[in-house]
Amino acid sequence: MTTTSPVVRRRRLGLELRALREAAGLKGDEAAKRLSWSNSKLSRIELGRTRVTAADVAQLVELYGVKDQARKDELARLVREANRKGWWQLYSDIPYSTYIGLEAEATTLLTYQHVIPGLFQTEEYAEAINRDTIAGATDDALDQQLEVRMQRQAVLTKRPEPMEVRAVLDEAALRRVVGGPDVMRAQLLKLLELGDLPNVIIQVIPFSAGAHPGTRVGTFVILQYSHPADPDVVYVESDSDPYPDREGDAQRYGLIFDNLRASAMSVAGTKAMIQKLVDEQ
Repeated sequence: MTTTSPVVRRRRLGLELRALREAAGLKGDEAAKRLSWSNSKLSRIELGRTRVTAADVAQLVELYGVKDQARKDELARLVREANRKGWWQLYSDIPYSTYIGLEAEATTLLTYQHVIPGLFQTEEYAEAINRDTIAGATDDALDQQLEVRMQRQAVLTKRPEPMEVRAVLDEAALRRVVGGPDVMRAQLLKLLELGDLPNVIIQVIPFSAGAHPGTRVGTFVILQYSHPADPDVVYVESDSDPYPDREGDAQRYGLIFDNLRASAMSVAGTKAMIQKLVDEQ
């Protein structure tokens, strides 16, 4: 399974282009005006939120006075890789394809969730939670989303270097019966199985812990990458912009995650709780 993601490459390209603009001493609106572009076009390119053509990059390189051929070649390579199709783009009805693209190349994922994370879900649990929470979706759309969710899980076991996942779950994720008792029991057993993988750590915050940082901020994901040119991505599902990209967000959510882990039971205590719930089914 390839770990190269066009979404990550597009983001890296945007960061490179922003750095070149700043090195040239140009503000965003000034650069856009000189190219007869809208400010939003340049902004979306630099944020990695839109497709970039080789012609766009050629204009920017000329405007910024880039002479280094090696730098030009690297930008051209990023354009090619950014415009390839990821496996998830073969599906027509996936509303969170940007997230999947960012997840596909991440080396580490840190998450706090109130339900079982998608990477951990059994097919039956995923089918039930999609059916019960996605209003108005057609059967075909639900089938596509289920298939994509199952394929996403390959990052845990089928990559040359599997993704490291550190998950903190609210106890509600274990106790909320999704799909019926049999489906939930199988899901809990899968959590125990996943917890034995060397690249997966699962901890639960028990109800007895009371209020904790997750109570205020809600669920979130931090995606981290091995390449130094790819900064961490914070995904906040409840935010109006799920990828806020505000300065300091990665550090702030990293501290929140550390506090959540401190509030959670140990890995051994978590396994004992899950096993107890399995035995009670």
